[in-house]
Amino acid sequence: MHIGCQGAPAPEETGPVRILLEAEGLGVAYLPDGCAQVELGDHPLELACELIETTETPPGPPGTIRLELGEPVESHIELADVSALDVIGEEHRTLFEALPGGEFLGVGGQLIHGPFGPSRYTRGRFRTEDGATLQRIRLFMVHPTANRLVTLVYDHPVVDNADSAARINNHLLILLESLRTSDDLQAEAADSATTGEPATN
Repeated sequence: MHIGCQGAPAPEETGPVRILLEAEGLGVAYLPDGCAQVELGDHPLELACELIETTETPPGPPGTIRLELGEPVESHIELADVSALDVIGEEHRTLFEALPGGEFLGVGGQLIHGPFGPSRYTRGRFRTEDGATLQRIRLFMVHPTANRLVTLVYDHPVVDNADSAARINNHLLILLESLRTSDDLQAEAADSATTGEPATN
């Protein structure tokens, strides 16, 4: 599952760079290969990502990943149980169909386990102002210290299913695994400082 955006700036660097999002209580321990941080973006974290050529996949056009935080809610957010799929589907269908030319493509059946517990994803398509069609993947989980959703939104040009799967595996799932609480990220940075590794951004 992958999503890309036309006109996204090409990544300038990749590799292990720590990003602290202290106001959100989150951090990123490292970036996926092919992704670079967009400075002064409109979201707490925004990345420009291009699919790097491997023996399994050809290179892919640039896309963008951004982090969104949902509003805190009082009721329990259920993601793990299969009974949540219908509720998630209806909520996300509304999100996608509200977009220009929006089309909801469904909820991924596989439950994904990340550092903050269970995660799920939905997919859809929409049109940009210039008429281009983009695919959007929304990978979401519950915030580790608050009852609110954390969502990684990946927009990318529609290519094919193999391209989409590679973007999920090589970008979204890698970024998911690198998420930390801000406290944990600062502790990791302090530990690595004693071994001479790069400091937190």
